[in-house]
Amino acid sequence: MNDIKNGLLVKNVVIFLQKNSQSLICALGGIVFLAVFYWRYSGIDPGLYEFRDDGVITLSHAKNLVDYGFIGVSPSGERVEGYSAPVEFFLYAFLYWLTGMDFHFYIKTQTFFCTFFLGAGLAYFFSINKYYAVFFSIFSALILSSLSSFIEWHGSGMENAITHVLFLFSACIFFYFSRRRDINYKLSVIIFLASVSRIDSIYHLFPWMVIFAVYWLIFEKNFRGFFLLLIIMGLWVFYNIWRYCYFGSILPNTAFAQDISIGNRISDLLHFKDAFINDSLSMSKIIFAYHGGYFLLMAVPFIVFVEWKKEYALIFLLAISLFLTAWLNPFIFGPTRLELTRTTTQMAIFVCVALGVVFYLLNSARLTLILVLFSPLIFLVYKINYVPPYYLCCDIGDFENTRKVFFNLSKRENLPRPTISNPDLGVISWHKQFNIVDLGMLGSTIMAKLKNDSVSANYFFEYAAPDLIETHNYWSCMYYSSLFEDSRFNERYQVEVGGLVTSDYCGAKPLPDGIWIRKDILKSAATRERNLIDDLENSLSLTRIKEELNFCKNSTGNEPQRCAYVTRTSYRFLPEIRKNGQLVQLVALFEDSPSKDFDRYLLAGFEGRKNYQSAIDFILQTSPESQ
Repeated sequence: MNDIKNGLLVKNVVIFLQKNSQSLICALGGIVFLAVFYWRYSGIDPGLYEFRDDGVITLSHAKNLVDYGFIGVSPSGERVEGYSAPVEFFLYAFLYWLTGMDFHFYIKTQTFFCTFFLGAGLAYFFSINKYYAVFFSIFSALILSSLSSFIEWHGSGMENAITHVLFLFSACIFFYFSRRRDINYKLSVIIFLASVSRIDSIYHLFPWMVIFAVYWLIFEKNFRGFFLLLIIMGLWVFYNIWRYCYFGSILPNTAFAQDISIGNRISDLLHFKDAFINDSLSMSKIIFAYHGGYFLLMAVPFIVFVEWKKEYALIFLLAISLFLTAWLNPFIFGPTRLELTRTTTQMAIFVCVALGVVFYLLNSARLTLILVLFSPLIFLVYKINYVPPYYLCCDIGDFENTRKVFFNLSKRENLPRPTISNPDLGVISWHKQFNIVDLGMLGSTIMAKLKNDSVSANYFFEYAAPDLIETHNYWSCMYYSSLFEDSRFNERYQVEVGGLVTSDYCGAKPLPDGIWIRKDILKSAATRERNLIDDLENSLSLTRIKEELNFCKNSTGNEPQRCAYVTRTSYRFLPEIRKNGQLVQLVALFEDSPSKDFDRYLLAGFEGRKNYQSAIDFILQTSPESQ
């Protein structure tokens, strides 16, 4: 009887393995890939790449949605799209809503699972040959983990890891369709997610969809591939219509902050402007080298020996397509914020995919010969082009220290929910202790659209008037003439940490480097603004706000900003006012304020409706420099 039971058990195990052999091979590929990557990570200083502040910016927006009900970075408002990674945003928003996980745990978890799925996806292409599939996972892991840009950005907490998996899975889906000779339209959701993994991902994915549609027309003699393209593009268009309705712009605030104009770049390209072409080519050369382009070039002579199969030819074409769009990325989008190679790291994956396809389709005799010849070449190219692990901008360590100083100063001065201004948005905004005027411009629509000039300085000092300012290095130089040379900076702020530091950023000028606090809101300040802050903290009364508004409106002088301090003080307590159901009454109080367009933007900016544009028009019209 036991022999019969054991026999049945063995038989059932064999049947299970046969039915799930492909999944098991993919899982094994993921495990060996994960092992190689984490072995490599153990030899890299985490301070070089882990927990980048710009990654936390995306997570901060997601936390704001869960905690305060709108997408932004400040508890009191405004709506702003200061991130470029929608999938990571929505994924973290869901997980944070579900579990309350902090960004440290999320980033480590994201890296772990995306690394496993990357290995599993690479093995899938060759899963009918279990030995080659596992070999290819190990081979790809060794190549990719030797490319410092790839492995570091993959583990940085930015959206790269998610982009890597979604792009690879999209290629797997196209491969799956071609092998089955059937299209499952439900899987178009994965390709759509890849197209919005970054705001600019459609640039890489649209050529893929066209290639697949043409492939399907040629080999399957119908237009279902084009129908798939229409479904994905329909989802993409729908998502961007939602973005426009929600944020009031089809361009993310990151585009305004970084002066990214695709139209201008395409115009320069079509006019063959020498400076533009030369700059773009120099950036493309770096992307080519950092993402393993030379490895792919070495495979070109062996392509003539390949015995092509149509589904693998499709994957090879997709790999070449991504290689080209990534290489040409600087021509369209210009230099990438933080580091030149950051947004194109997925190119390295498809260099490996193209190599894997070429080797797989060679017969065994040729493959053995070529591998014997190819291995020394790989080692040589690797040695010549090797880039050691390097520091990725910008780790959260110093910014976390800044946050703690801000927090301690606000406690010392008994300052509820202070408005701070600094150029590093991520970890400081994630904790939701402050409202923020972002010197880096990503998280502030007005700062991004006014740019860095005298009008923006007038907005900064007369309307935004942050309680605390932190600046350093590049940013001190950037704002030197517009903000820090303005007489209002020294008149209205006193230094708390640091001071002037001689720096090479502006030709060895003494630059502000430290933290400043606004004098009018100090605990000891005998100002109407400070008195109003204290009164509202003791008793959050709309009647008190109305009294102060009446006073400032009827005070001597006709400066348009004379009531802005009342707006700023109300803004501090906006989450509590919203919770009490008094927002409509509050906004109504400011209907006849001398700065009502700015007031509406500040107090109802979380509702969207393009309030920021009215505020910008008001600031432009009332700034002395514009008159």
